[in-house]
Amino acid sequence: MCAAIARKLLITGCILPLSHSHKLNAITAKLFDHGNFAHHAYMMIDTVFSLALNNFFNPVILFFILGFGARLLKSDLTIPGNVSKFIAIYLMMAIGYKGGYALSQSELNATIGIILLVGACMSFVIPFLGYFVLGFMSSKTRPTEKAAIVAHYGSVSVVTFVTATELLKSIDMEYDSWMVAVMAVMETPAIFAGLLLVNWKAQDQKNRVKMDNTIWREIFLNGSVVILVGAFFIGWIAGEPGMNSVEPFFVTIFKGVLCLFMVDIGMVAASKLGKNENGVKDETSGLSLGLVAFGIVMPLIGATLGAGAGALIGLGVGSLMLFAVLCASASYIAVPAALRIALPHVNLSPSIALSLAVTFPFNIIFGLPLYLGMAKMLVG
Repeated sequence: MCAAIARKLLITGCILPLSHSHKLNAITAKLFDHGNFAHHAYMMIDTVFSLALNNFFNPVILFFILGFGARLLKSDLTIPGNVSKFIAIYLMMAIGYKGGYALSQSELNATIGIILLVGACMSFVIPFLGYFVLGFMSSKTRPTEKAAIVAHYGSVSVVTFVTATELLKSIDMEYDSWMVAVMAVMETPAIFAGLLLVNWKAQDQKNRVKMDNTIWREIFLNGSVVILVGAFFIGWIAGEPGMNSVEPFFVTIFKGVLCLFMVDIGMVAASKLGKNENGVKDETSGLSLGLVAFGIVMPLIGATLGAGAGALIGLGVGSLMLFAVLCASASYIAVPAALRIALPHVNLSPSIALSLAVTFPFNIIFGLPLYLGMAKMLVG
């Protein structure tokens, strides 16, 4: 009974292609028929608890907590801005290069094309869904600020993705490294969605966004997008000989550099609480209870949508978890950079504080085990 209802809702509500109906039938039957739902729910809770405990003692997570705590305790620990920028560039270059190399060792198939298309669509659609959810949870937030916030949630967090891959490696779970390409595709559609929402809700011509060359350049030629996509194609072209020559730099020291970066991110996240973009205390930057709740609820909604779509496409457990992570994460690099130019009149402080100080810690500490448990429940 429950399986029949679930299938009907997904087919009629989501307008799924008939070619995926057999997968939908299998998934819903597995979850709902013959008491399987209770069994899988119990197994998921047990799995999530075990993974959460294991994830908490991951050095990557512990170094984030170290940085966060150091800033809250007003320690004089600092990482110079240029060093932080270098590490960020290194991480994006490494993950892009390794993803391109992985693609060079794989056969191109329809699944890759489908997941790229679905990823771009999810990045564009999630902000519209988020705008509705945010309107319900924080009615006092101004429309333009709502649009800016949800644009962050349609885009992706590179560091959350990298942390997720490290979790999968720690439990010896395989995933498709070309998922990096999906991450790259999902960087920018959310920015367009956010700007469309601003123009839709703008009450006068003054507040409407004019899409000039500066904005287009920032969207497509933002530093994080260029280095990630560029490194991906270089890794793809260079193949195995290229990987052999750079493996010590991109693979051997990768996790250690990531731990150092997490200390910095932890300090930055703590510093964003109740402060504006310049680190100055500002009442307008404070996060209401509704906004904080949105920063936790919206990732769960995005992850659920991503996991459902990925299961229908046929992704394995590891890749399915990564797609759920991409749909659940919030950008704090590419989107703020583009919106500062496109929306100079909008206060972006709540957006950045929400994505970095609420959603990012929630995802890496609690979300990743939950999303992996969800993937296992759907596929494995």
